[in-house]
Amino acid sequence: MRNLYKASVFLFTAATIGLASCKKDSSTPKAALRLSVADTGKTLSVVKGQTISVTVSNPGDGGFTYNDWQYNSTVLHLDSHIHTAPANSQSVGDFGTDTWQFTSLQSGTSILKLTATQSYTVTMFNDNIVVK
Repeated sequence: MRNLYKASVFLFTAATIGLASCKKDSSTPKAALRLSVADTGKTLSVVKGQTISVTVSNPGDGGFTYNDWQYNSTVLHLDSHIHTAPANSQSVGDFGTDTWQFTSLQSGTSILKLTATQSYTVTMFNDNIVVK
């Protein structure tokens, strides 16, 4: 009986140590994906919960205005939009930058497209985002 007790305690201790030493799945989110106009035309993969930050130069000097982003709202969520003024306010034609931050919500695919309009429309940014 005493040997059975010792064996039980030993097995319990070994199992506890074994479980405690198992590497747990780190659920730390992946770093934000930071994109610019140089990244347009790509297909990019992210994981659920990852943020996507897109920064473009503001085309205000040509009379352009941004149109609404085109994206699948079941896959991506627009979290914020921040305008950053130019570092040198004396620069002619420099209207700073605009940054939008999105969060991936669930698995799926979405375009991520921004256009600007004056008397015609130009594409400022256009990617395909795959959320795994």
